[in-house]
Amino acid sequence: MNASSKTWETLCGGVLAVALAFTGCGKSSSGPEEAPQPRRAFYRGYGFWFQDLVQRFQKTANPAGQPKRYELIRLPDFDPLAPELYQQTALMLSSVYPMTELSFGARASEMLQAVDVLVANTAWVEEFARNGWLAPFDEGTLDPILREAGVEPVRAAGKGDDAKSPKIYGIPITRAADLLFYRKSYFKDADEARRAWLAGMAKAFPPKIPPTIAADGQEFYRFFLPLVWSLEPGWPQQTNNTFLVDTPAARAVLGALRRSVRLTTWPSAAKRMPYLVDLKQQVNNFAATPRPFEPAPDAGPLTAPPPTAWQLSVWAQRILITPWGPPAPLDDVGFFPLSVSTNAASRGYSLLGGKCIICSQQLSSPDPGAQAAREVVTELVRYLLSEPGQRTLFFDQFEVPARHSLLKSLKDDDVAAVFGSRREWCDYEAYVNEVRAGTRQMDERSRRLGRETLAMLRAIEAAVEDAARVTVRPAPLSINQTTQLDGFLHRVLAPAAGPLIDEATADDAAATAKAERRFVERSLAELQILLEAEQRFIAAGAVTAGAGKAASP
Repeated sequence: MNASSKTWETLCGGVLAVALAFTGCGKSSSGPEEAPQPRRAFYRGYGFWFQDLVQRFQKTANPAGQPKRYELIRLPDFDPLAPELYQQTALMLSSVYPMTELSFGARASEMLQAVDVLVANTAWVEEFARNGWLAPFDEGTLDPILREAGVEPVRAAGKGDDAKSPKIYGIPITRAADLLFYRKSYFKDADEARRAWLAGMAKAFPPKIPPTIAADGQEFYRFFLPLVWSLEPGWPQQTNNTFLVDTPAARAVLGALRRSVRLTTWPSAAKRMPYLVDLKQQVNNFAATPRPFEPAPDAGPLTAPPPTAWQLSVWAQRILITPWGPPAPLDDVGFFPLSVSTNAASRGYSLLGGKCIICSQQLSSPDPGAQAAREVVTELVRYLLSEPGQRTLFFDQFEVPARHSLLKSLKDDDVAAVFGSRREWCDYEAYVNEVRAGTRQMDERSRRLGRETLAMLRAIEAAVEDAARVTVRPAPLSINQTTQLDGFLHRVLAPAAGPLIDEATADDAAATAKAERRFVERSLAELQILLEAEQRFIAAGAVTAGAGKAASP
């Protein structure tokens, strides 16, 4: 090597050293190093309860005085430059029951890619996974977290997965089962309440027992399916794209509901009606002071609600138990599993329910941003299944927690403090500290609500966990098909749908009953056509979408 080459090499080395020092790539003895950027993931909507949980998660996951490690960022609900499909997704993800009523069709994957982590209804996780819309969780990473919390994940075979080795696609954070609630004041005991219910389903409710049922204006299929299953667990039988809908069990349940259920509202989405309006209406019906049944005159929407002894509602414990206090005395509310079987030992049925954490398909990407988002989601799951995270979720939602030991570890005063802090309009933690320090007295009403609430939720949890009492099953229909079933039920059960049985005379009753049977048979034939048409639409839509994508440049 000659001198000129050596001089050039030395010069280049010096320039490179200066450049590295200037850019911070090389080590420097002076000046602080930049703090690493936090790992980020994106979510959207879900109401204030989840935003509060996110804030608590970030406070727990990022200790004070240390660089921020994890960050969950809430995207704006509306983006004026986004396509219409994206806007519809944003609206649905901001609703009370995210992703339960949205009709996805073949373009669902477009909807889910706007965010990294979502809260969905547990019932639909398997369907999302089958359609390739979700990213699976890493089982090795989550297994210790799930075992410590005693939580069973939702497994499914996604697109390209081995059906014999399903992967984890959903992490439950709350559980729910559909139950029939009743007012104890109308009955001597639970056995009499059950006999009255079966009598109402068979022919008519006993005297002084209100036949009207306070029914949810949304997702009525959640009650129709379990009631049919109590007589025919395999309904509806399905072969490829063909359904067998018109069966004796379906006829019996549909006829019974037509005699007993009076829907005062249509689904909120169909009427453009706020969800809380429907919620308030059914609460008013069920919370009215129990009184002997008297036929109510035709009433307008502003008159007193008709008396009722029964309530069928999604998340009924959320309606009966609110952080501000229940609308009806909880010691006057009982429940039993949904069934119309006359066999006293027969178990009830329920559709799978609860809130679940899922990840969009974009987290399967090898992109560093996606990998960082997966780390954030793992830490979020760790927090939400921890005892502090589950306590926070329970105190806000009063749902059955996914962590099985949580309700056993809670005390009456823990729940009473929630009611007390809401009554005083103060922070829960500050309220608890003042009670423990003796500077604030917890009022007796809050203590009573705490006792009643915890007792009812423990009883609900025990029923859900007892396979001899309740069989919890996933929906046999797709989201689109359950939407069709729900719309069908609201049409058939509407007061103007057809004649109700009039028992004025025996002859008239027989003629009317015959007309009712024909109406039910025609209605079930219509339902079969709807379900089969929807099944063919989904398959055709998916093929068309796939072909279009392949053909595009």
